[in-house]
Amino acid sequence: MIDEIRLAIGPGYLYIKALHVLSAAIWSFSTTVAFSFYLKPALRAASRHPDDPALRARRDEFMRRFDKGASLEHIAFVILVITAALMLWIGRVDLMRWSFISAMLWLGILVILPMEAFDIYLSHLGGNKKRLHLAGDRERYERAMDWHWKFLRVTEPLVIVLVPAMFVIAIAKPF
Repeated sequence: MIDEIRLAIGPGYLYIKALHVLSAAIWSFSTTVAFSFYLKPALRAASRHPDDPALRARRDEFMRRFDKGASLEHIAFVILVITAALMLWIGRVDLMRWSFISAMLWLGILVILPMEAFDIYLSHLGGNKKRLHLAGDRERYERAMDWHWKFLRVTEPLVIVLVPAMFVIAIAKPF
C-alpha cells in the first residue's frame, strides 16, 4: 500500500519540489527586511532609553507587526518540512550516505528545527507578546520581549551564514 501511494504521488515530485523551493524562499527572507530595518533599530533604541515611553511604544508596535509577519514565515517552514519529507520519501533517499541532501537534513534537524521551534514559541505560544499585552501582564510582557530580543541577537548570525549556505548547497550540490 505504501509503495502504491509513493507511485501515485511520484509524478508530482517536481511540483512538490517547486513548493519546497518557494517555501524555502518565504521562510528565509520574509522577516529579514522587517527585522533589519525596523524591529532591530526599535529594540536597540528602547534598550538604550528604557524610560522613554515613545520608544517603548514604537518597539512594542514593531514587535507586534513582526510577530504577525512571522506567521507567514512559520507556515512556510511547516510546508518546507513537509515537502522535504515527501521528497525524501518519494526519492527513497539513502540518508546513511553523505551527500548534499544529508548535509541539509542534519543542518535542518540540529540547528534550524530547534531554532524555529523556539521562535514559534516566542512569537505565537507562551511568549506571544500581543496576548500578554492584552492581558495587562506587563512584567511577563517585558520578560517575553527581552527573551525575544536575546533570541534574535543570537540567531541573527546563524541565519546570515546558514541560509545562504543552504541555498548554495541545494543549488550547487558540492558533495
